[in-house]
Amino acid sequence: MPDRAIDAVMFDLGGVLVRIRREWTAQCASIGIVPTPRSLELVARTARSTALDAWQRGDRSLESCAELWASTLEPGTPSSIGRALLESIVEAPYEGTVELIEELNGLGIVTGCLSNTNGLHWERMMREFAALRRFHHRLASHELLLAKPEPAMYAHAASVLGVPADRILLFDDLAENCEGARAAGWLACQIDHEGNTANQMRAHLMQLGIPLRSES
Repeated sequence: MPDRAIDAVMFDLGGVLVRIRREWTAQCASIGIVPTPRSLELVARTARSTALDAWQRGDRSLESCAELWASTLEPGTPSSIGRALLESIVEAPYEGTVELIEELNGLGIVTGCLSNTNGLHWERMMREFAALRRFHHRLASHELLLAKPEPAMYAHAASVLGVPADRILLFDDLAENCEGARAAGWLACQIDHEGNTANQMRAHLMQLGIPLRSES
């Protein structure tokens, strides 16, 4: 076994490799809509977060989520507008992430993504974002019908990787997902999605003794 702290690195997508629009106002602006006062009031009171979680687990359809997002604007808003708003959540890849993954691959470290996502976002990211195509393994909640931070999600990933749990590192922007990984015996590092994510990950990997460049 190589003399290093880890043999596999798993990456979350949104907030780590992919910049996402988290705010309702930003999602509306991205498709040229001015959010109504009614929608600003409803966003905090609807079950949108619960619906999104269910969609990512395969327990809710894209159409039902699109209808919910559309209805947040005004009654009778076409579901196509809701779908456009859902699509707008995915913005763009963070700079330097492809290069980081390629470096890790070149060092013989197993790489992969472990993401709570959905078919709509997954298809776009696979099509447009090169980082996903560089991975050895791509694990997504909507395909596995599991989600972080459920213990079964980490157990499944470890079995796919074929690597001891204590030699797997997860980069994720959510504290609960990092805590779930640690409970499964993994290493984990929480990433600040508002900063330079690639450089944060490089710095952490270098602290573990992985011979990477200091910045992308």
